[in-house]
Amino acid sequence: MKYAYFLGCTIPARANNYDVSARKVAKELDIELVPIEGASCCPPGSIRSLNFTSWITIAARNLALSENIGLDIVTLCNGCYETLKDANHILKTNEKIRDEVNSVLENLGLNVRGVREVKQFTEILYSDFAKAKFKEKIIHRLDGLKVAVHYGCHLLRPSKILQFDNPEAPHKMDELVELTGAKSIEWREKLKCCGAPVLVVNEKLAIDLARQKLLSAKAAGAQCIVTPCPFCGIQFDLIQLKIEEVYNESIELPMLFLPQLLGLSLGIDSEALGFDLHRIPLDEIEERVST
Repeated sequence: MKYAYFLGCTIPARANNYDVSARKVAKELDIELVPIEGASCCPPGSIRSLNFTSWITIAARNLALSENIGLDIVTLCNGCYETLKDANHILKTNEKIRDEVNSVLENLGLNVRGVREVKQFTEILYSDFAKAKFKEKIIHRLDGLKVAVHYGCHLLRPSKILQFDNPEAPHKMDELVELTGAKSIEWREKLKCCGAPVLVVNEKLAIDLARQKLLSAKAAGAQCIVTPCPFCGIQFDLIQLKIEEVYNESIELPMLFLPQLLGLSLGIDSEALGFDLHRIPLDEIEERVST
């Protein structure tokens, strides 16, 4: 399995632990990730709301770069996934927009044809090939670990375009978590937003949304929260410091990116998975594979 690897902006700047853990897990599962040279910001939906032409053209440039190396795109970021998959759908189905975009891209020596697919890394991990490889290579079972799975908004919606999972009752990531022996718990706030998108305009609301989710997960018995989204992961990890400051309340619910949990089960060293970059300690999780 070989994919064009689209990293985006947030991960190299703020979530290097997601990147390193994904690369380690991909290598163990014989998934080759080929960096896209010259890739830019995806860009996010906020750009679309201001200028659709700029949004679709920038996205198309990234898609054209992946077409040039003859590979489908895989990204770790839910936001990048939504943008690139939505843009790819538009470019495939709307010849007029595709022609307009290509009239700009030709100045860069590029052309987008809409002949490649866009996938989120979780989709690749859920493939029959990757799941079979994982089962072969698992070293540490995480039996008894209670995990609150958080998908994130942009992995599931708009569902007609993304078609990743059932947006009302997703199950794919839960199944991946349970391959490790851990238990994906039911919790009330599972499908609600983490609050990160409103952080720059209403910090108090962002804190309250995250607090509500974290308390819900903890009340349901979760020992950690696992997500495939860098923005959500950063929110859950860092916002707990703000919650303690604002509410004088220590939740202490560690966050892991999905490849970190899978990597631990595959026997990859916690330092190599970027555990040391977390603000909320993962000591209890690490102890499960060291005893």
